[in-house]
Amino acid sequence: MTASPADQMTVRDIERDDLDALIDINQDALEGVGPLDHDSLNHLVEEADSALVLEDDGDIAGFVITLPTGADYDSSRYDWFESRLKDYVYLDRIVVAQTHRRQGVASRLYEEIEGDKPVALEVYDHNDGSLAFHEGRGFEPVGELEHDGTTNIMFVRPPN
Repeated sequence: MTASPADQMTVRDIERDDLDALIDINQDALEGVGPLDHDSLNHLVEEADSALVLEDDGDIAGFVITLPTGADYDSSRYDWFESRLKDYVYLDRIVVAQTHRRQGVASRLYEEIEGDKPVALEVYDHNDGSLAFHEGRGFEPVGELEHDGTTNIMFVRPPN
């Protein structure tokens, strides 16, 4: 089966029936994101200002979750931005299914969340592909944070 170009895929809100698939996709991408279980994913979706999937012919190609300022979220990375920025969107995670990587899925999901507020996120310092991707999208490094023995590069992308 040939995958569809990302511009022909459908973006929609995360639904309860998606949760098992999202956890599986997330756990296959732990080199770039933290782990998720049902409780943590439910909490993220409840707190989110954007919780979206990109669907390709019934399959989930990827998903994105962003949080607003003032969210109830226990994360040192989120707290780092909360103490430095006033009005922004925190990109908690964007994850692409292994079967859909290098097909424009991440770019399409970013288009959905980039708008009139700065977007803040962190990237593990050893994730060269993600570092290059974000710099190419106009994200600028604004600091570093040590977390669980890993250095996180903190990025902000100015609003459109």
